[in-house]
Amino acid sequence: MTEPPRRDELAYWKGAFIAYQPGADARTGNRVIPFRFNPESITRSVALQAAQNQGGTEGAQQSSQGSRQGHQANTPDSGATLKESFTVTIRVDAADRDEAIVDLDDEFGVAPEIAAIEDLLYPATTASQQSATGAQAVAQVGPRPIVLFVWGRKKVLPVRIASLKIEELVYNTHLNPVRAEIEVSLEVLGTAEAADDETVKSALSFTDSNRRQFAQMYYERTAAQGSSILPSLNTTP
Repeated sequence: MTEPPRRDELAYWKGAFIAYQPGADARTGNRVIPFRFNPESITRSVALQAAQNQGGTEGAQQSSQGSRQGHQANTPDSGATLKESFTVTIRVDAADRDEAIVDLDDEFGVAPEIAAIEDLLYPATTASQQSATGAQAVAQVGPRPIVLFVWGRKKVLPVRIASLKIEELVYNTHLNPVRAEIEVSLEVLGTAEAADDETVKSALSFTDSNRRQFAQMYYERTAAQGSSILPSLNTTP
């Protein structure tokens, strides 16, 4: 997966949401939402989810095989997967709008920014749906976009937006908000989604590889302390 630009190419790194339709090329036709103010904190949760037992004959056969293979197959984390979720708070303010979008009409305040983030929860509207008059039959709802959460050079996570909590703080004379804080709850996509989307697979692999590199970097610098920290395990009287 291509890394974001080098540090010396930017004054500072901006976090962002980048949304694209499942199966499409994530590098084209994107909906990009850069953060004007990077969130001051991220609350992350990484949990181990036990695999669900399969029912029926197949489940019974697997259970029987597992009992024959010994205790290891019945450990609580056997077949478990990791599930990561996190929450960020996005702050938007019309007075500090990015130069690239400074020409938005002041009448609307930050309503366009709020609407863009809300839009990530909804299925994309096709051209035929946009031109519908209401006389046509209701079309089947399409897939929701896949969202990439970009946070620096080493973390690009494919996520699903689980919920939004929007606090509109100040309004203009047109009753449009000029300042808002949006609490975004995100769930990181897993291997099931990666099987159907190459970008999801690449993003997960990219971020996981960097995580392992960070951990190894730390281990290499603390390995020498192991002999002094670990007590003797010799139980011989």
